[in-house]
Amino acid sequence: MILNVTAAIASSLGIIVVYRHGIHGVHGRSYLFLTLGIISWFAADLTLAYYYFALGIEEQILVSATDVLWFAGYVFLALHLFSVLRFIRSKINFITLAIASVATILFISYNVFYIVSSSSHFLAVGDFVDFVVTMAYPVLDLILIIPSVLILANLRKDYVQSVPWFLSSLSLLINAIADDGYVNDFVNGHLHNLLFWDMFYLTDFIMMAGALFWYNSFHISHEKKRLKVIS
Repeated sequence: MILNVTAAIASSLGIIVVYRHGIHGVHGRSYLFLTLGIISWFAADLTLAYYYFALGIEEQILVSATDVLWFAGYVFLALHLFSVLRFIRSKINFITLAIASVATILFISYNVFYIVSSSSHFLAVGDFVDFVVTMAYPVLDLILIIPSVLILANLRKDYVQSVPWFLSSLSLLINAIADDGYVNDFVNGHLHNLLFWDMFYLTDFIMMAGALFWYNSFHISHEKKRLKVIS
């Protein structure tokens, strides 16, 4: 329930930012994608809460609507990160790009190999489609980890912009890394460990809310005051 509350707060702040700023320019598009991604993941967590409280199901093994919502969230959040990267592309160091890409691919590959090699329990209770969907998560994390690392490594001293982008990128990086641990425990039947990884997802939404609150309070409000002075 706490996870859903923080997700609702982050979603609401995102809607406020989009409403006040609009969808024009790189910032408008990036925060629109960020908000849509947060809302998608919030809807997925809300669906899980319904499964738990209404149907008494603690964890979904079968492919369900939650997977569709999470996959949609990956798309929107990746678009947010790529929008930011496009804005700071002239500042990106090629060495940083190469190191981040290679390290992330090796990290994900190792986890995928480890999960596949120890997934006999999962395959015994599920089917191949369920297994493929579950394994898609650490692979999809590639589109979050690499851009997040590049943004964190290449942000400059644009104080107003760097704070919300830093927080949102760091939150997605934390979420992506936690996904690997979550999938690992889930596939191996260690369901008692899933609450530990939920704390990372909770942190993810809190940091998202912080990023959106900062942008709403210090950037949009400042811009509106500046426009009033000019007019």
